[in-house]
Amino acid sequence: MQSQKGYELIKAEIFKRLGVSMDAYKDSYLQRRIRARMRKLGITDYMEYYRLLKTNKDEFEELLFTIAINVTEFFRDPIVWKTFQNKILPELIDFKKKRGSRSIKIWSAACSTGQEPYSIAMTLYEVLGQNLSGFRVSILATDIDKEALQAAMRGEYPVDAVEKQVPKHMIPKYFDRISEERYRIKPFVKRLVTFRWLNLLSSPYPKGFDVIFIRNVLIYMNREAQEEIFKKLYDSLEDHGYLILGKTETILGNAAKLFKLYDLVARVYKKNLEVKGHG
Repeated sequence: MQSQKGYELIKAEIFKRLGVSMDAYKDSYLQRRIRARMRKLGITDYMEYYRLLKTNKDEFEELLFTIAINVTEFFRDPIVWKTFQNKILPELIDFKKKRGSRSIKIWSAACSTGQEPYSIAMTLYEVLGQNLSGFRVSILATDIDKEALQAAMRGEYPVDAVEKQVPKHMIPKYFDRISEERYRIKPFVKRLVTFRWLNLLSSPYPKGFDVIFIRNVLIYMNREAQEEIFKKLYDSLEDHGYLILGKTETILGNAAKLFKLYDLVARVYKKNLEVKGHG
């Protein structure tokens, strides 16, 4: 683990590939992830691992997946989902009806293997009923990890995960049991969700969302990278829109002016419309 130079070279390769600045991720986080891969391969020196990465494309892919990995589950942090179901959605639906608007657009950013966007879809069905009350609902789910996105599109999950995480009454409604070991999300739930590759640090952001979920990804990034992301999220949200963060995340620095706290426990924010020309 001696060679700091080896670490810096690995880091430079990672950022070149991800198309972001060298210090977007915290060093402590990157080093943990890199060392996890090295341990697996029985390598103790950064420089040796760097040489391997230069010649082994598959290992480099593995490392990128390790860095991008998000631990995810259905209905993670139940208080968030209660707030979404009982407060945010009824308010949003009321707002849309008054405006005569029939579209609901939600973005699940850093969706990993799909549990979050499918949880959003199931909650919408719970609130609006099977025909979604005449609304045009679209959920965009994005991630940087192509393998995770492929798993998300398949929509198949281990039995124990589904039975532990999804409220019992919802399982037969929204899942088909396809084997001893697995459940699959039903097609009518799947059709609400569109999966797409997106790099939060360098891709252009889509716009026009009523709700954006960006949970448990910003904690791995440094403050400048976070501020940059919050500025873009501000532009991606409609004026009435809601921003939902992970339970240990807060908005710091200049970005804090862009949003107003809506619900502290569920970590929900709204756009601060008094901010003009935030850059």
